[in-house]
Amino acid sequence: MPRPMFTAYSTWALHDELGDTVPLDEAIVLRVLDALERWRAFDFFPQYFNIDYGWTDPELGYRHFYRERWPDGPNRVLDRIRAMGMLPGLWYSVSGSYLRIPRWRASLASDNWHHSLLDGPYYQELSDGIIHAAEVWGVRFFKFDFVDFAAAIPGDTRPFETRYALGVERFVEMVARLKRSVPEVITIAHCGFARQDSVGRLGPGVLPLTADPALLEVIDGFFSGDPQPTDLPATAIHRSSDLYQDIMVRAMLKNGFPLQRIEDHGAMCGLTNTCHRRGRQGLRRSHIAQLARGGRRDLFYGDPALPTDDDLQGMAAARRLFLDAWNRGLECAPLGGEPGVSPWHGWLTGGGRRGLLWLVNPHLQPCLIRLPIVSLAQAEVLFHEGQRPALQTQPDELTVQLGPEQAALIGLGAYAAPEWILPPDETTPLPRQAEPLSLTWRANLDGLHATLPTTLPADSELLVVASIREGAPHLPGPFAALRVGHEDDRNGLVTQPKPHDLVSITVEGQKHLAQVPAVSLWNGTSWVLRRFAPPPAGAAITIQSKLDPPRRIRAEAWAIKF
Repeated sequence: MPRPMFTAYSTWALHDELGDTVPLDEAIVLRVLDALERWRAFDFFPQYFNIDYGWTDPELGYRHFYRERWPDGPNRVLDRIRAMGMLPGLWYSVSGSYLRIPRWRASLASDNWHHSLLDGPYYQELSDGIIHAAEVWGVRFFKFDFVDFAAAIPGDTRPFETRYALGVERFVEMVARLKRSVPEVITIAHCGFARQDSVGRLGPGVLPLTADPALLEVIDGFFSGDPQPTDLPATAIHRSSDLYQDIMVRAMLKNGFPLQRIEDHGAMCGLTNTCHRRGRQGLRRSHIAQLARGGRRDLFYGDPALPTDDDLQGMAAARRLFLDAWNRGLECAPLGGEPGVSPWHGWLTGGGRRGLLWLVNPHLQPCLIRLPIVSLAQAEVLFHEGQRPALQTQPDELTVQLGPEQAALIGLGAYAAPEWILPPDETTPLPRQAEPLSLTWRANLDGLHATLPTTLPADSELLVVASIREGAPHLPGPFAALRVGHEDDRNGLVTQPKPHDLVSITVEGQKHLAQVPAVSLWNGTSWVLRRFAPPPAGAAITIQSKLDPPRRIRAEAWAIKF
């Protein structure tokens, strides 16, 4: 990498036309630049400013910004970016999805969606377009997305493997040409670059991630995936999305990608479908998780006006902390078992003498963690959600108890000092206690039902989870998880997320207090969750499925306190 750490802002998640109705235009970008001025006071300012999806003119191609939305062209925005001390970036659909330029017609693939990198004029237009952006517009950050290396025009009879290999080579040649022209550019690769993507799934039948680290010849950062929930239920969707990144970064590390070349989705903060309308919920937790994974980058996607002054102060302090570790040459390594499967997982930068330990309990059960750490003499909880975790140290060993779904950053040795303590994240309630209930689920024609055997404590809630599996209800399995309810808001804001319509959880005499997901999910979910006030003993709990064909449903019920 050109720097030990790089920082970038991207407009995506502030605007979204793929699952929402918020287009990108010059006015939005100018508002973003105004909002970023506030960040200067907190020493939390990006090096790069990326203009994401939707800037390209749909009739003229890659040398032109969208005329209706940028009537005077890009110069006012690009000049403002540079005047603020940042370097401009642009998003590119490598296969030209969503664009229908008449002169590219000879390259349009058989799916009438992608453009071939092998035939027709498209490849040269794309290559010349990114050179134009670098040399004329001064773009120094290139985000490559939506690629289909094997896209074929009608009549192309070459095997998939042949087309795919040729497409990869043409892409590498194109980016190598860019880097020869302007050596200091940063390049990141997003969706489509993995030949087979497990998309962070858990359980049986999950295919391994298949991506080629040789692409790092021309790519500085390889994306680990868009924000999406995993197959492990959680009481907040952003905690499930953070777990997804832990799963994918581990998979990429096993696949041969060094941590410093893996780019997760960064810290997302926005009100669009692409980031599950999370606002600033869990922002600081997600930000620290990004730093703790060892990528040596700090990326922010979305609306820079949403973080509070306290958020910016806390994120700036977290960045300084990890930057101090990286500047000392401290490296990062994963700890624990498989994320989402093992009781806990984490990341350790450095070691006992000086280290930063990020630990995650993704489950509803509390977790006691004992870790041998060479040269450990002292430790301090630097960041947490909910109640401060109990922590004990003795020579060469650390013991910490994490509550349900809790994560914590622990400073070891020289970092176990008051000046490194970060403010906690209190944006989303965290369960402080959860106990599984003893009850019997029975199958009926369209789902499951159970009867609550006892009254719950008055200060608790009933939490019910329904997980969806691939197999038919009458078969024992095990089955892979099945995502359902993919939807977007382009036809109007969704008030009842589709997964809850397909699989509905009800409790006799009760209206639910909260549900997850609470908004539409463009990528769907394999589980739904609802919380209820404590019902009386004997209340009926029903899970009704409208899935066609019928699918296996797995249920859980908990007494939970927040």
